[in-house]
Amino acid sequence: MIASRAFVIGRTSLIVLANSNSVYAQERPAEPPTELRAEDVIIVEARRRDENLQDVPLVVNAVTSDQIDKLNIRDFRDITGVVPGLSLTSNANGIGSSSSMRGVNHDVNVSGNNGTIQYYYNDAPVASNLVLQAMYDIGQIEVLRGPQGTLRGKATPSGSITVGLRKPDLSQPGANVSVSAGSASARNLQAAINVPIIADKLGVRIAGLYDYNRGNRVYSINSDSDPMRKTRSIRASARAEPTDFLKFGFVYQALQVNALQFDQMESTDLFNPSSVPSSNANDYGTLTLKDRASVMAYPRDLAQNFKFYGWDAEADLLGQSLIYVGARQTTTFHALTPQDTTNFFSSLAPTQQTTTRGEGTTHEIRLQNQERIAGIFDCVVGYFHSDGSSNTVNISPSVLRFYGKIPPSTTFPLPVPPRVNDTPIYLPPGGGETESSFFGNVTVHLGEGTELAGGLRRIKYVNDSTGVYISCTPEKYAAGTCVQTPGTENDSRVHKTIYNATVRHRFNDSLMVYAATGSSWRPPVRAIGDFSVSYSPNEIEHTAFGSETSKSYELGFKSDWLDHSLAFNVTGYHQKFKNYPFRAGTGIYYVNVDSTGALTRGQFNFISAVPVTVNGVEAELSYRPSNRFNLASTLNYSKSKIGNAMVACTDALNNATGAVGSDGIPDSVVPSLAQLQAAYGTEHLAECPSSGGSATFLPPWSGSIQAEYTMPLTGRADGYLRGLLAWRGKSQNDPDNPFDNVGAYGLLNLFVGLRDPGGAWELSFYGKNLTNITKLLSRDSSPLSTGTVDILLGAPTFTTPVGTASSTFTSRYTNVTTTPAREFGVNFRVAFGSR
Repeated sequence: MIASRAFVIGRTSLIVLANSNSVYAQERPAEPPTELRAEDVIIVEARRRDENLQDVPLVVNAVTSDQIDKLNIRDFRDITGVVPGLSLTSNANGIGSSSSMRGVNHDVNVSGNNGTIQYYYNDAPVASNLVLQAMYDIGQIEVLRGPQGTLRGKATPSGSITVGLRKPDLSQPGANVSVSAGSASARNLQAAINVPIIADKLGVRIAGLYDYNRGNRVYSINSDSDPMRKTRSIRASARAEPTDFLKFGFVYQALQVNALQFDQMESTDLFNPSSVPSSNANDYGTLTLKDRASVMAYPRDLAQNFKFYGWDAEADLLGQSLIYVGARQTTTFHALTPQDTTNFFSSLAPTQQTTTRGEGTTHEIRLQNQERIAGIFDCVVGYFHSDGSSNTVNISPSVLRFYGKIPPSTTFPLPVPPRVNDTPIYLPPGGGETESSFFGNVTVHLGEGTELAGGLRRIKYVNDSTGVYISCTPEKYAAGTCVQTPGTENDSRVHKTIYNATVRHRFNDSLMVYAATGSSWRPPVRAIGDFSVSYSPNEIEHTAFGSETSKSYELGFKSDWLDHSLAFNVTGYHQKFKNYPFRAGTGIYYVNVDSTGALTRGQFNFISAVPVTVNGVEAELSYRPSNRFNLASTLNYSKSKIGNAMVACTDALNNATGAVGSDGIPDSVVPSLAQLQAAYGTEHLAECPSSGGSATFLPPWSGSIQAEYTMPLTGRADGYLRGLLAWRGKSQNDPDNPFDNVGAYGLLNLFVGLRDPGGAWELSFYGKNLTNITKLLSRDSSPLSTGTVDILLGAPTFTTPVGTASSTFTSRYTNVTTTPAREFGVNFRVAFGSR
């Protein structure tokens, strides 16, 4: 279907692409701009059937294959430039990703694959990290906003992102090649070939990607290594339609990503002069945001491997379609992460090693009508099943220092050099996660203008995942010699029903209004990263808790005017969450018990179960005054507010006096271990009352403007100038962090070039972040530090341990992230046949 016609999805995409249509189109004669042309009809499958977007009572943003080419989008996360209010971020540790839409976040380290947004490859649910790593040979991307789950896959409160991979063309051979070269060693090669094996019956498609760049383009002043990110992938797909009523498909994708990356740093005294570094803190000079620099001696070393298998089948008979979609995904992550990033112990180079392996399988079968039942009903019923498991092996290093101790209180350093002690930590797979559900939707058409629709999904969820085992390896676990840390298990069994209902009325050909309501649910959560061997009650409360539920209400209209050359769509929504897993933006300090039993000052992003209310508005405006000029804009407002709740915090000091003692306000100064112990008593973690803060660290306002002007130069070439301005309003990130507020900014991308009117070739020169904006996106509230475990050895031999202590060394630098660096480059694409 994708190979045989252009899927122009989303009115914003329509206007940008209207002049050139898709790469499949041939040059066509000029037509009056007021005439609605067949290629401008916007077709979506948001409700599991082909529909004109202006008839769908749902907000859908989209990026088409043509738009991906025109805007030289080589990184999936760059679609946020054309989909305001959406944030996509791969985690620095290389394990998973974080995303946000409609006012709430999905943190994979908390929610795993049960995010606020669900991702799909060809209708099969997949992990977000597979989607975010590679961008090539895509047919279309649909971003569906609002609660999902009564029509496909998994229940999600904020929306879903469906990625349609290009499918084999059964009738026409073809191929395409795209080559890009940019500043900072950026290189990107994409290619695909399509071959019909049996005309109109069987075809195959092979596509591949090679991408190399400098990652975040942060260099270290203490390392000769250059940052880099290398992605290699191949995808093979087959399509068979042996009869008019039978269809079969299969796709295989292998993906490998390797990266060396330095954390960007800034001198702490530039924004917090009251911060006092340790006397032995290294001074490498002043680092600013514009320096894009680090002081790490060694980079993060990340490796990721993915394999995806997808298969589908469809049987059409007696006006009905029986459809099956299945998929299997395996993943391996390996990360080497320096733990002494500011080099207090540069000769030791303590490094955390993490290896995570996961696998998951999904099956979905559904029955839906092709022709309306009794002339008024459309129905979809189905069954969905998923299961998956993962295991993690973590080697966590500690720097040990040795001291002699003479009773009762004399302590002195011994002439023994410090060393690194590696503690193995194991998270076994257990029984994993299993979800089974039945779903159904009915749409009633009352005449030509009114429609009522409703759906239900009944979910059964089981999680038999085991907890955390410290000082444990897979071999010891298999031998039964490991002990689980209390409070880290995540066993649960839940039954839940969710619903969705809409009413739509079309007043005339130009105006449609709708209202919708829906509910959603997400499983219980457990945050991984607090590796204390003994949890206090507050630690347990802020690392694991029960299911999240939400309800949403929407009201909107869709309209087009001036003989369809002007489109204007607006939707307002209100959503309320219970038990939302809010996670602190920066690490919270707590009393940690390490594997030796020593008390140390730890830092971890704890989670808190909070009520959240979200209100928002999404608007799209597009205008095509002529066949040569197109303009499209989107505007997004989303404001989330945390209700009354107790959230995890650092609260060991009185902010007014500096004395030890909790005051219910997060500390503005980092407390010492002794101060934490004195303030918390038998507890390890503090809580602070919270109300009114944002549940996400994104700006409430965001938007984008796209424009293109085309001029025929010869009979064989058109010249063009196109631009994209992505704007983000000011925001307060972590409410507990006074140093990470972000001002408003806009990033401008420009493209100029020549192209064949029929889409056979295109030469484009581009500039991304053309004005070289460097804007703070996040900043840690406290300086980077390195902790030690101090082993006390008793007299007279000073070889026998008699106790432990800990020390923390504070650096002169803080971790930050900034907007992407400016990039200039050139792209050349050539294609023939079915592309």
